[in-house]
Amino acid sequence: MKNKIFSGSWSNREDDLRQLKRYHEFDVMFYRTNLYIHEKRVRAIVKKLLNTALSFYPKLDIKKTFLISEHHDDYELILKGGDISFQLKLMMNGSELSSLKEEEINAAQKIACIYHNPDIEGYKYEDLLIHAILKDCIEAQLHSFADKIDGYCEAVHEVLAENTVFLEPVINYQVKIFNHPQENFPLIKKIFNGRETKNTLFDFPVIDLKSFFQKGNIGAKPHTTETIRRKTIIPHYETWKEITLSIFEDGMDLLTKQVEFHKK
Repeated sequence: MKNKIFSGSWSNREDDLRQLKRYHEFDVMFYRTNLYIHEKRVRAIVKKLLNTALSFYPKLDIKKTFLISEHHDDYELILKGGDISFQLKLMMNGSELSSLKEEEINAAQKIACIYHNPDIEGYKYEDLLIHAILKDCIEAQLHSFADKIDGYCEAVHEVLAENTVFLEPVINYQVKIFNHPQENFPLIKKIFNGRETKNTLFDFPVIDLKSFFQKGNIGAKPHTTETIRRKTIIPHYETWKEITLSIFEDGMDLLTKQVEFHKK
């Protein structure tokens, strides 16, 4: 789902981001969001991770981490495939992934020229985007971990509203990403090796969703104000809901207002 109109103006960047939808390869996403919401939420997740990360990596650049998160998907505004989810990338072979990375880097360089914004708070805009793509520094890998949490929780939110096609990304995030954090985020692996951390966002216990459904824990569907306030057994999802409600004025609407429906 690409932009109908891409302004090409830095002053209209947030409006551009609102037009580009998440999980476009899924025909129906009940609570589909956009890149603006995603980037804001990822930044907020990063904030939840920072104190723990700094205890292991005291030289981590906080401002750089936030800026990467705030702009990490900007280049997708002009990328041929738009917002390409982790789920779609899993279906690509090595050659396709290599070509995609090259396209992403080219898009990052191009949008930096289009926006005419070479510098943000002392950091080169293009460099921030490239770091997000290559994940070549601790700041980018911490951001990437937060990014995966948001994608995972978006999928969980759909599953708990009985959009069961999102079971596949939920499982893939668990198996492919969170079961092997030291391998997937090697530059911040000390955090995952450090069992003394009390930040549950760095731990991913296996969630028995089948048992969760059978016990009737999620209540009425689709999501309602009441079900959103009901606690689940999924700690990351609880934090994700809390963040959504706290950083967006229409946070409850984002969580409960169904925007797409299965055809009857």
